[in-house]
Amino acid sequence: MNAVSCLAVGFPNAELQGLKMARPLELTVTAAADGYGEARSVLNERAPMAVAVYGTKDVAELKNFTEYVKAIPESPTVVIITDGSGEGAYADALVNPSRGCAYIADAIIEASGAEKNNKQIELKLSRERALDERIANIFISAGIPPHIKGYQFLREAVKQTVKLPEMINNITKELYPAVADKFATSPSKVERAIRHAIEVAWSRGKIENINNIYGIKIFAKGEKPTNGELIALIADKLMIEYS
Repeated sequence: MNAVSCLAVGFPNAELQGLKMARPLELTVTAAADGYGEARSVLNERAPMAVAVYGTKDVAELKNFTEYVKAIPESPTVVIITDGSGEGAYADALVNPSRGCAYIADAIIEASGAEKNNKQIELKLSRERALDERIANIFISAGIPPHIKGYQFLREAVKQTVKLPEMINNITKELYPAVADKFATSPSKVERAIRHAIEVAWSRGKIENINNIYGIKIFAKGEKPTNGELIALIADKLMIEYS
């Protein structure tokens, strides 16, 4: 059986790589596009069996694109990853090849089968889980190991900051105590564990992965952020992505 060819639209770099690795013998990501204009150009040149869309905040723009795809002779299946609200998309399944990416890949392969009539499907995913998974993806890329306490504390600190951005301005009196309450520990232990997690990440020399996630050079080799700087940086990116 030939692999299903797929055009990936709107996927961040880490998630795109995960999708490519998920089912390499059954699903081939033959092209990627940042936006719908670029995706139309690709479709004019190629004929993929599926189009996977990493969501949109513009529902009208998404509808126009899917109508465009439907008008193509022998149109490909469209897989839209959303939170089910119609207002945004959260690819919580796109985390690693062994879990989330395989879920998305399986859905694309299933919907694109020769005997299937599905020309458009929507994967409704949880926003809360999406946030956890996206944070985990960033942490793993940054070299923060999930088995240390600071990993859990740092993830919760980022989530708290996404929900209440003003907390980052009072990290000692508000953010650390909030995280400590969640895990039944002390604010001082939270602060130390997060600091240790950052030290571990930087000792592993994966600084370039953080820069790649953000697309710009944020940190140079040897530059280590404070707890507050890293929490604010990650939370700000997520607020933009999920706003």
